[in-house]
Amino acid sequence: MRITNNVMSNNYLRALNSSLERQSKIQEQLTDGKAIHRPSDDPIKTIRSLRFNTNLAMNEQYTQNVNDSISWMETTDSAMSDLSNIMIRMKELAVSADNTKPTEALNAIGMEMDQLINQAVAIGNTKIGDRYVFSGQADKTMPFQRKTITGPPDKDVVVYNGDQNKISMLLKSGAVNPAEDGINLNGAEVFGPVEVVSGNNTMGIFNQLIALKEELQKTNPDTAYVAATGLANIDAAHSSQLKMHTQLGARMSTYEMAKNMLENSNTIITKDVSVNEDLDIAAAIIDQKTSENVYKAALSVGAKIMPLSLVDFLN
Repeated sequence: MRITNNVMSNNYLRALNSSLERQSKIQEQLTDGKAIHRPSDDPIKTIRSLRFNTNLAMNEQYTQNVNDSISWMETTDSAMSDLSNIMIRMKELAVSADNTKPTEALNAIGMEMDQLINQAVAIGNTKIGDRYVFSGQADKTMPFQRKTITGPPDKDVVVYNGDQNKISMLLKSGAVNPAEDGINLNGAEVFGPVEVVSGNNTMGIFNQLIALKEELQKTNPDTAYVAATGLANIDAAHSSQLKMHTQLGARMSTYEMAKNMLENSNTIITKDVSVNEDLDIAAAIIDQKTSENVYKAALSVGAKIMPLSLVDFLN
């Protein structure tokens, strides 16, 4: 192969450009501390990075879901505790409404029960942000409204405007399953069953409590009804609500464990991303210094090679 000055010059310039390119790449890596800036830098690490970041994004979304779910359930749990206190007070009042009390005292007990019913309605309309926790999936609609349905006879009822569906928050990939990922208690589960009165969905527990307070507000209250049917209805309603409260507590425990697992997974995946993408700064600085020295040496060699031509000898 015939070596000419042009061949030597071209080979030198190509090598010099490669050395300069190497320097540029190292400086780019040192600027942001990342080893990968484009797929061509390392195809295998690029694929790993895409997989790790996809998993991290999914895990962060599930973590957000579980945090939102726990917040929702904690609000529901607090409301259920308040409701339990109301039911306990209702039972105390019903027990005290015996035949030894004068009518005025029984009427006063009925009035207090009436206020407790209003408090229960207010608890049923508990919100988190702008969403009602007991409305089912219709969580922008106020679920409970106490009103009088005109008769005859007129009837005091609490109307339910929500639905009986579950709000689901996914904690893993796959189809939505309300039995596993439902986070709410709807109004029918807490105050039901649903009873249709003049085309309105009313709640069975509220109907029983209203019937009890109305009995106590009569001119001649039936204390035998209060002691038997009234107390039995309160006990049954309270037991039903405690059952739902217990189920909610079990679901909260499940979500707390899921939260811990997701947070641990986030830590592991973040570490994997760092190991895969982050630059070894010490090694990079050594490479940068080495590349700089090579480049300077190449410039020194080029200063001797490039000027040589026939013209130099003709002089």
